[in-house]
Order: sequence, then C-alpha cells, then structure tokens
Amino acid sequence: MELDNIDKQIIKALFNNGRENLKRIANKVLKKDNESMSHTGIRKRITKMEELNLLKIQGNLSIKNLKYTAAILLMKLENFEIIKNVTEAYEDCPRVFMLAQLSGQYNLILGIVGQNLEVLQRYLNYCGPSNKKGVLHTEVLFLSSFNTPKFLPINLYGDISVESKCGNLCKECPAFLDGDCAGCGNF
Repeated sequence: MELDNIDKQIIKALFNNGRENLKRIANKVLKKDNESMSHTGIRKRITKMEELNLLKIQGNLSIKNLKYTAAILLMKLENFEIIKNVTEAYEDCPRVFMLAQLSGQYNLILGIVGQNLEVLQRYLNYCGPSNKKGVLHTEVLFLSSFNTPKFLPINLYGDISVESKCGNLCKECPAFLDGDCAGCGNF
C-alpha cells in the first residue's frame, strides 16, 4: 500500500502524540480542498493502516530516563540457515530492541538493553547468541549514551518468559541459580 497525503498527516499527528484525540487529529488533517477530515474517517484510516501492519500504536519506553544501558552485538554467522535460526530465537527476547540482517563484514546485528553493564555482560555470556553453533565472530559495542530514538518499542515487562525459544533455560543458568539474574522478562 502506498500512503497518501492524508495518511502521512495522520501518522505525523500520532508520532507527535500517540494518544491524540481523533477529533483533534481530524481538525489537523486536511484533504486536497483544504477541508478537514471527520474523526470517523481518521479512525477508519488508522484501523486500515494497523490491519495492513503499516502502523502500530504502543507504549514505548525511554531507556535513557530509566537509566538503562544498551549494547550492539555484531555477528558473523556461518550461513543463512544459522542467521534464520538466531533471528527466530531472539526476535521475541524482552532485551532485544533491534535485530536485523546486514551485508558486509558482519551479517547480523542485535541491539540489547539492560539495567547496567553487568547485566548486559551476563546476558552476553550466558543468554546471548554469541556462543551458539555457527557463530564465527562477534563484536560487542557498549553504548555510552542513547540519544535517538528517545523511546524504544521494547516490552521489558512482559507476562511470559520466552527463554525456551533461544534455547537458554533460566533454571539451568549459573547466573539465575546464583541469584545474580532474575531471569527473562523480570526487569
């Protein structure tokens, strides 16, 4: 689907305030003839963009204001099958805010968030994909500050732990057993 000028105006209004009242959005969005939209027309367009997976309105978090920190893990993996397996294993991890394929020296990038550097290092040592079969080389970049985006679409407080997707089980993890880690999804 190609977005028209009305869709773009709606997205801009929602970007500035995702909780904006539909009537106020309708007053800001102008059609070609400089007429405003109805709030029901705005709602229909938002619903259509959501159904097409073009738009998602959600509560995003500021890791900067939470005083959390982040790291980027660059990985060179053996082949596409391993890239696919690692992607599927970590795409729902509560610590992961970015997961994308790359071209160049590395072929996968993983952005992770944690309460502090110690938590991130523990994640990388025990839970992260660095030690998985088919990982040829990794490089870790710890972020000294996180400026943009100001808010991340990350679910730090989910109901269900998904550690079984990555193959790591909290009940078998030394950090979890020693009380140094609260486990997946327990921020």
